Amino acid sequence: MKQIKYGFHGEDDAHKIFLHNYLQQFDQDDVLFDRDDEFCEKFRAGNKKQVDTKFAFVAREGLSKYQHDIFFVGRDIDSHQANQFKIRQNHFTKERIKNLILMLPVQCVEHWLWLLKHRRENPQSTKNISFENYHNDRAKIEVYGQKDPPNELSNPIVYSLSSSLDVSWLESRSDSFKHFHNQVVQFLQVYSKTD
Repeated sequence: MKQIKYGFHGEDDAHKIFLHNYLQQFDQDDVLFDRDDEFCEKFRAGNKKQVDTKFAFVAREGLSKYQHDIFFVGRDIDSHQANQFKIRQNHFTKERIKNLILMLPVQCVEHWLWLLKHRRENPQSTKNISFENYHNDRAKIEVYGQKDPPNELSNPIVYSLSSSLDVSWLESRSDSFKHFHNQVVQFLQVYSKTD
């Protein structure tokens, strides 16, 4: 089994937990993603502004000095408009950092979690719904029961909803998740050829 060491720089715990659980889905594919927890705590971002301004330095530190194989940036778009997704994507990609993966949920990561919650509560539903036009506050209320929960409340919910996520299903419901997932798949295709 190949061990893939990764770094993460994101705006909150929800991104970190979602990412960890998502990456566990690949364990059966002869790869094991291993987060560099010490690095992630040392270079922890407190908000989206810190992610925007420090990501390039943090990613380069992780990929070079800490020898990460891959580096993830987690940042909510805070909009459902396609042009805002492109603006944020361009902000990160202009640095041309190899093995940088962008986790950019349209609106916020809670929209991905809301979809997962809806699926859990409606397992027989085949209706293709979208929550991405709803404001972030609504998504957080739907997922956590309040719009600004403490980590003690939100982290277990994020963990529960993302621990057994159906990647194919979520990819079919969210273009921003599909964009994220495709980057990981492409990285793994290239990484598997390096041995």
